[in-house]
Amino acid sequence: MGQRIDQFCEDLRLKLTNIDSGLGGLKAKIDGKVQNAEQDARSHLERVQKRIEQDRTKVSAAQTDVKNGVEERKTATRDKIAEWKAKQETSKLQNRADKAERYAAATIVVALAGADDAEQAALEAWLARQDANSAQVKAA
Repeated sequence: MGQRIDQFCEDLRLKLTNIDSGLGGLKAKIDGKVQNAEQDARSHLERVQKRIEQDRTKVSAAQTDVKNGVEERKTATRDKIAEWKAKQETSKLQNRADKAERYAAATIVVALAGADDAEQAALEAWLARQDANSAQVKAA
């Protein structure tokens, strides 16, 4: 499991680094009042939306696994686990461990998808503000 945690940390670090890099470059263009900053933001948003769409099936399956994992955690009480240990019911303990690992893997997929959703939301919010500001300028 330690290896999975290390991999999650690396995947999360890479995801956040890529998001930071992409948004950082876009922010520099916006701050520099580059003429095509809005179009660059829209292009960036399209890339993020495509990435989200490509992962939709995987994320949906992971969300189902998370839901199942939550239910499984409710049924596997401490007393029941202690009983399995005392009776050395290794197949039940192995099954519980397998399910816990699937749950952990699924939550990782959902967490990484959440970072994509946050990036999309930030871009959409900036573009919405641009639309509002440009409408206000035209009205004046």
